[in-house]
Parts: sequence; C-alpha cells; structure tokens
Amino acid sequence: MNKERIVWWGIFIISLIILYLSIFYMSLYVASNPETFAFVFGGLGFWLFANRLIFGYGSIVDSINKFIEDKEIDKKKLAEKSHHHLLNLDDYSIPALFILWKGSIEPYRYTYYFAFFFTLALDLLFETHVLSMSYIAIDIKAFMLGASIPTLLVWGLDLLSNHYINKMLAKVA
Repeated sequence: MNKERIVWWGIFIISLIILYLSIFYMSLYVASNPETFAFVFGGLGFWLFANRLIFGYGSIVDSINKFIEDKEIDKKKLAEKSHHHLLNLDDYSIPALFILWKGSIEPYRYTYYFAFFFTLALDLLFETHVLSMSYIAIDIKAFMLGASIPTLLVWGLDLLSNHYINKMLAKVA
C-alpha cells in the first residue's frame, strides 16, 4: 500500500510540474508575441464583458427547458431574476416573467454589441488605411478576432433563448 501511495504522489507532482511549465511557457509566448497577446487580451476582456450575458441567456434557456418539461418553477425566483419590483406576483404568468427576465438583460446586450462594433470599426479603419499605423493595425485586428469568439457565443445564446421563448409561448398558447 505504501509503494502505491508513493507512485500516485509521484505522478501527481510530475503532473503539476508539467502543468506549471506549460502555463509558464504559454505565458512567455503570449508576452513575447504582441499579436498573440492582443488576441488573448481581446478574447478574455470581451469574455469578462459578456459574462452576464452568457450566463443570463444560458440560465434562461435552462429554466425554460425545465418549464417545457413540466417541472416546478418558482415564480418568486423568476421575479427576482427579472430585477423588477412586482407588486402582485399572482397577476403575472410564468412566460411573462421569463420575458421580463430576458428584457432585463437587453441593455447589457446592446452595450456589448456597441463595444464590439467599435472594435470592428476601428479594425476596419486600419484595414482600409484610413488610419495608417501599420504597427498597431495588426494588434487591433488580433484584438478584434479575439473579441469575436465570445461575441459569437453571445449571439448564439441570444438566438437560442429567443427560440426557447417562442417554444414556450407555443406550448402555453
């Protein structure tokens, strides 16, 4: 039993060393290559910016799926997630609360898309040589490409939540 424990601890420590070295060398590569740094920075920055949208739309889809499968939905929790102060909760149907919840996320979506549009417009200005600083143009393009990954995810989840809301409304009607 003691030899087995030593082998497992040895494998664990070797795995940690390999993980540390790979993260270290990846971070060295990212830090030494400006385009890669801009891509990672754009992706992570926009991912943090899109975090509320990604988890909001994902929660809406998951909750509507539970409603469609006739599982119990708590109206009070739905009202809290919609960020509206509703006086008489019994007057609202569950689909109305889902629509209010999705509506409370909309301002974040518009702000997010505006930020991405600004990044895209800046990239297009450099690509069409309206602004001509070639040493920055490559970094702006890499930043925009990194930002496009979470933007695609937000757009897809927005479409998926619209699909599930339509599916829920078809079930209720």
